[in-house]
Amino acid sequence: MATMTGASCISGSAHCRIAPVQASYVSVRMRPSQAFRTKAPMLERSGRRAVLEVQNFKFMKELGLKKPAFLPDFGKDKRKALLDRFYSNFDVQTYDELLADDFEIVEAGESRKSYSKSEWITLVLDHTIPAIPDFAWGHATDGAKDDDGYSIVIVQATGHHTGTPFTLGGTLPPVEASGKRFVLAEEKVRVKVEDGQIKRMEVLPVKGAGPLALYKALGGKA
Repeated sequence: MATMTGASCISGSAHCRIAPVQASYVSVRMRPSQAFRTKAPMLERSGRRAVLEVQNFKFMKELGLKKPAFLPDFGKDKRKALLDRFYSNFDVQTYDELLADDFEIVEAGESRKSYSKSEWITLVLDHTIPAIPDFAWGHATDGAKDDDGYSIVIVQATGHHTGTPFTLGGTLPPVEASGKRFVLAEEKVRVKVEDGQIKRMEVLPVKGAGPLALYKALGGKA
């Protein structure tokens, strides 16, 4: 509320009377457009509540663009669950569901040995598990991915050779079962998960790990 003054004069008189005049001002609070409101979680900022708008960045992926770094990794837990399942189960259904049709696993380093989906299933389910019934991959991962879209998994293979003779195929002769226990070296594996399936695995080079190291650990000569 503010006060203003106004002049009032009597006709034919030299005298004028100054009388106060009241003026009112109305305060209007503007509300933000409802178009900016979302169902996203509320954040506290400077004592006021602000709305964080989270967009679906799938369209950016389709354009070949990366998700902005300031956003959290919303798929981290799902990737971890998928990788835990892959490294804990050895059966056709699991591999068929989790491995993409164009899946490839590559041993990085000098050998650059690679396996397709069908070749990997044959190696694990037809050669390894029958020979080593208690074969296990001790593994650890948090499901997070790097800037290239790969998650890191630390893996260590263990087991006892109590089943059928072990073979890698090719010209290497089978290794007869001896009951021998083995513990291979820890290895780091980069895994790319897309659309709920594993697209690619890169096994970083380390001495004492991998299929050939397993063959030697069981007594094979190569």
